[in-house]
Amino acid sequence: MSTRSWKAAVAIVIAAGMLAGCTPSTSQPAPTGDPTATGAPTPTPTPTSTSSVDPADPTTWTITDEGVGPIRIGGDLVTTLGALPDNWKNDTANCAWTAWWSSADNAYGIYMVRGTESDTAPIREVSVYTAAEAPVTVDGPRTAEGLGVGATKAEVLAAYPDAQQGTAQIGGGTWIKLAGTGDAHVFFEYREGLDAASDVVVTIGAEPSYEVCG
Repeated sequence: MSTRSWKAAVAIVIAAGMLAGCTPSTSQPAPTGDPTATGAPTPTPTPTSTSSVDPADPTTWTITDEGVGPIRIGGDLVTTLGALPDNWKNDTANCAWTAWWSSADNAYGIYMVRGTESDTAPIREVSVYTAAEAPVTVDGPRTAEGLGVGATKAEVLAAYPDAQQGTAQIGGGTWIKLAGTGDAHVFFEYREGLDAASDVVVTIGAEPSYEVCG
């Protein structure tokens, strides 16, 4: 089963409320002034805020080459799943190596995939995707530059001028791979003939998977 077909099926299953197989970081104290110094007092540094990642709210999640929000490349799938809300699904009978979630309006979903070599193989891929025929921007995980599902090729290339472009080995789609130094990379995927990203994938693979539960 292709990734696109699997994503569409997952969206339909979750919308119907059914599970049927798998198709799937304080304010700093003011520095102490020198009592012998003259002139204006040393200003207090402006406190820096630390963004909060809410496991129950993917809109707070950031996409990086280390993962998506709390889902980290190299992490344990079961442990990760245990820290996420109960509306995440994992079909242990048919596709135990994946877990997935869909937004309340089914506008987009997220799935993670571990290796299949053993039950404890690490997470190797995380995808934020939409099954919509015409992808649009969704209120979901984004990169630090604010790009996610629905981003155009021009937007991605403008934000990441060092990115590489390529064509999927299967399916006729294209992708943009962001530069990075780690084992995993961020890919923006585009279906054949479309200019809005249907998927934003973090993977250790040479390109995003075509199938995850074939």
